[in-house]
This record gives sequence, structure tokens and C-alpha cells, in this order.
Amino acid sequence: MPIPTSRTNEIAHLIIDYHTCKNCGLCAEVCKDFTLVMESGVLIVNDHPLFGCMGCGQCAAVCPNGSIMVHGREMSAEDFIKQPARNERAGYDGLYSLMLSRRSIRDFRDKPVESEMTDKILQAAVSSPMGIPPSDVGVLVFNSKNKVRKFSFEFIEAVLKMRTYFSPLVLGLMKPFMKKENYELSRDFIVPMLDFFRKSKAENKNYLLYDAPLAMYFYNSGYADTADPFIPATYAMLAAHSMGLGSCMIGSIAPFLKYIKPLKKKYGLPASSKDGIFLIFGHPKYKYQKAIKRSFAKVDFV
Repeated sequence: MPIPTSRTNEIAHLIIDYHTCKNCGLCAEVCKDFTLVMESGVLIVNDHPLFGCMGCGQCAAVCPNGSIMVHGREMSAEDFIKQPARNERAGYDGLYSLMLSRRSIRDFRDKPVESEMTDKILQAAVSSPMGIPPSDVGVLVFNSKNKVRKFSFEFIEAVLKMRTYFSPLVLGLMKPFMKKENYELSRDFIVPMLDFFRKSKAENKNYLLYDAPLAMYFYNSGYADTADPFIPATYAMLAAHSMGLGSCMIGSIAPFLKYIKPLKKKYGLPASSKDGIFLIFGHPKYKYQKAIKRSFAKVDFV
């Protein structure tokens, strides 16, 4: 039975060119669905796989002779491209320097982000691990300061209507039924944040998405894993930094947006979408002089 996503509920189909196949078995080794297996030293398509080919492409990617083609589940032969050579890839030191030098940027020059840069950010983001293929992550792109500002104030207006749910009376009544962390987060972060957004909007100031010239919302469908939007968003953030752009993840929108049906409908977001993350991008207004070493809450080797 195929694994369904919002884009397909069918299996992919494998075509093996037995004229070039050497029966080396590499494809069967990497196929964790057991769609491909070796039988008496010969590669075959299994009649009883675990789920049915999900179109991950591992078999075609590992084949040294180009003997396998994958079709279906939004995949075709054209999706397999040349593997970058080792000397074309970033080494650890360069990658670490890129990551260490990245800062969360919320102050931008009054300059649009070039469309070529936007395209490259998306190109890098879509190369990230995607969970069950084909990717169930969608991206909503706001490619001008005016569009970013318009959405920001629409969202603030909508979320302020929920302010009653975070009143001292309601929080007090709900406290016995809430986790300690959720109660403290609501009291000490959400309530002050909503009040601040109300005041700043009245002053025509955008402290939600900071009037960034470019914003992207990475979101999932009802089929996708909770973490799926955050992985391509991280790739997008690093890609932007590599081109000299500043970026910042904004996590205060998705927890409310999933309940605001009119806004989701207006911007074409799936009704089933619950998880997501906003990123803002732009040409940095300031230059930072130091990087900052960070730490995990805890690291255990077991």
C-alpha cells in the first residue's frame, strides 16, 4: 500500500535496463522498502515490498551504470542530475564559518531583494531532506515590503481578536489544566507580545515581520511531519547568508495562523496546515563585528 501525501497516493514505478545492469546489488542494498531485491544473483522488482516505491530515488542515484529510471510520485528521469564533484562542495571549515557568522537580522536597508537571489534561496531550500517524498512542504513568498507589511497588519488584526483567551481571568481558570511551561509562556510572553503588537500597529510600526523586503512562509500539509517545514527553512536561511543577505526566523505566527481560517483561505494555505515557520530576508542595515558561541541545554553520550 503506497504512503499517501497531499500530492499523490500512488506508488512510483521502476524501469530497469537489463542490457546495462550488472546485477551489482547496490540499488537493492539502499532500497529500504525492499521494492528492489536480489534473487539468485539477479535484480528484480519485488511483488511484496513493505509499502511500495515512494520515489525516494536512492536506487537510481546509486546505480553506477544509469540502469534504473524512476517514474511517478512527481518524479521523472529529468530529476536526476549530475552529482557535484568533491572539489565543488564546501568543506567543513568553510561551512562552519558560514554557520558561525550568521546572525538573526531584523534591520534591513531600504532595498529590494533581487529576484535572482530569491530564486537561489528557493533552489537551495528545495534540496533539503523532505520526509516522505514528494515533499509536502509549501512556500508562500512575499516579495516586497508592501506585501510583507500588508500581511503583517492583517495577521495582527486577526490575532488580537484572540486576546480574550489570554486574559488574566481565562488564564487563571485554565491554569490547573495547563502544563506549567505553557501557562508561563502564555502569561510572560504571549500576553505582552499581543499588547506590544496592538500598540505598535496603532503607531503604524511593523514589529512582526519588520517591513522586510522579502518574507517566506514554509508550511506543511496534514500529511507532513511537524518538522518538515523547518528543515528547508534552515537551508534557505544559510543560502541567503551565503549571498550576503540577512535573515531571521519568526516563530510567533504559525501557532496562531493555524486557527485563522479566513487568512489561510485568502493566501491559499491548506486548511489542514498546522505547522510552519516564517523567514524574513533583506540586505543587512548593520555589520556585526563578533560571532557568538552557543551551547545546548544538555549533551549526553549514552
